[in-house]
Amino acid sequence: MTLPLVLTPGASTAIVLRNSINGGVRAGVETAAGVNGGSVVYGLISAFGLAVTLRKWPGIWTALRVGGGLYLAWLAARSFRSAFAPPRPADVIRPDKVRRPPLRNLKEGFLTNLLNPSIASFYLIVMPQFIPREASIVRSVLLLTVVHVGLALTWHLVWAAAGGTLSRTLAQGRPRRVLDLVTAGALTFLAVKVMRGS
Repeated sequence: MTLPLVLTPGASTAIVLRNSINGGVRAGVETAAGVNGGSVVYGLISAFGLAVTLRKWPGIWTALRVGGGLYLAWLAARSFRSAFAPPRPADVIRPDKVRRPPLRNLKEGFLTNLLNPSIASFYLIVMPQFIPREASIVRSVLLLTVVHVGLALTWHLVWAAAGGTLSRTLAQGRPRRVLDLVTAGALTFLAVKVMRGS
């Protein structure tokens, strides 16, 4: 059940790739750490019994869906703005010259997953269904969380390495504008999908 969720491109993959291209491998790794930190939070919530409580209040899911959609739309707007910004000197935008603050990358990754209804649904609704009745809920959920985060982090680090490796090529000129537009379009699509709840 975990592998398809990990391998399906989504908001977390998009934000890791975008940040690694903008800031190099290190920025991608920081973003990946934030993304998977969001998964750990949901794993802890699910493990310690709040999943049942959250299911009783549908308003929380609505707020999560709207908040996640708005956040993705904001990220898309930033990518659109970057695509149409005036060209910058090559030495200003090289990843090794200017680094994004690590906390910014961590925060963007963390909020992307924390506000992602698909991740919330997986941890709070789907995952508990796979726990045997006689098994320890806390231990089982924590184990499944470790498996999911381990797979997801590995996958995100691959994207971070790929984006960081291509960052010099894609950091300026036409390739950069195309990349920003593609990223903005993907994030807009995901924002609309999240807001619709589909």
